[in-house]
Amino acid sequence: MRWITLCFTLILPLMAHAQTASRSDVAQIEECVRNYSKGAPQERVIGGCVGIIDGACRSKTTIEIADCIMRETAAWDHLLNAWWKPMKERAQADGSWNRLLDAQRQWIKERDAECQRVYDEWRGGTIRVIFAAECQRDLTAKRAVEFYYALNK
Repeated sequence: MRWITLCFTLILPLMAHAQTASRSDVAQIEECVRNYSKGAPQERVIGGCVGIIDGACRSKTTIEIADCIMRETAAWDHLLNAWWKPMKERAQADGSWNRLLDAQRQWIKERDAECQRVYDEWRGGTIRVIFAAECQRDLTAKRAVEFYYALNK
């Protein structure tokens, strides 16, 4: 059992870095965000768009499910970075760049700490890999949607 725990402790960080966003995943999520955001609050976008990529993987193994979740996280992260660029330009133009950069750095620390807490909370079970991956996906998606709304509303 210790070997399995050690294996998952090592695999989760590697999975987070190994995933890259496919163009189709990014396009599917971006289209969903655009469609759900029309006259609706951010919560509607989150409820309608988070999980649209990884949902097809729910009958697979723990590692395969986590891999699908991380694939979706990579797509959300791609959009977050794409929307970061105009956020940065806007903040540099209006003098709020340092605040935005500090806030983003703090958000990254808080996201990582929260997802590590989730992972640690479920010690002794392989489900922790899935829960930690979902945490990364959910918080990254939420931040991406916040950026989208800041730029488009």
